[in-house]
Amino acid sequence: MSERDVLLEARGVSLEYGTGPRRVRALDGVELSLSRGEFVGLVGPSGSGKSSLLFVLAGLRAPSSGEVRLLGTRLAAHADETAPLRRSKVGFVFQEPFLVPYLTVRENALVHVDDDASAARVEATAERIGVAQLLDDRPHRLSGGERQRAGLLRALANDPDLLLADEPTAFLDHPAGHAVMDLLRERVGRSALLLVTHDPEMLEGAGRVLHLRDGRLEEPGGRLEDRVTAR
Repeated sequence: MSERDVLLEARGVSLEYGTGPRRVRALDGVELSLSRGEFVGLVGPSGSGKSSLLFVLAGLRAPSSGEVRLLGTRLAAHADETAPLRRSKVGFVFQEPFLVPYLTVRENALVHVDDDASAARVEATAERIGVAQLLDDRPHRLSGGERQRAGLLRALANDPDLLLADEPTAFLDHPAGHAVMDLLRERVGRSALLLVTHDPEMLEGAGRVLHLRDGRLEEPGGRLEDRVTAR
């Protein structure tokens, strides 16, 4: 891949919470590069910093040290400063989708975009993942799996260059989970996908699988099943 294909770079990224004896280092000198067309898996024990890393990579949380660059632009320390870039180029599938309660599923999906192409994309995606009949419902009427798929609609509404997905199938049954993963895999080629999961089956087709342990990122060998389930 040439430099122009690189979508995201993390350079020496560390993240600390708290101060003094309560200080916790969630990320420790992370180096990472993602290019268009890559599907990269991220695994590791619970509490190893996987969700924290996704938040930093998305520009939703500033690192304590180091930097993150999205399409060559350094993400600012304050999320609002680079919000337009993030909202136009990044899709984030949260483990808990954080839907706005007074908006419908459709309105949640289109909250940061307002064009005919995005609206059509939401309709088509909803049909594909089995929630088309819920587009005019509000979040309180949805099950956990339906809420998770509603969050996916929002992540894909802007046709993002970069997809960050945090356990996107955690609340889904087997058929729904595979429908979601088929959709995400199909995007690889025009996008980059970084996927956090505990399910090795969902990493089928990944070009790399990275392991985060105690805030440090590794690319180990060995069986994928052993790496995903390590505690």
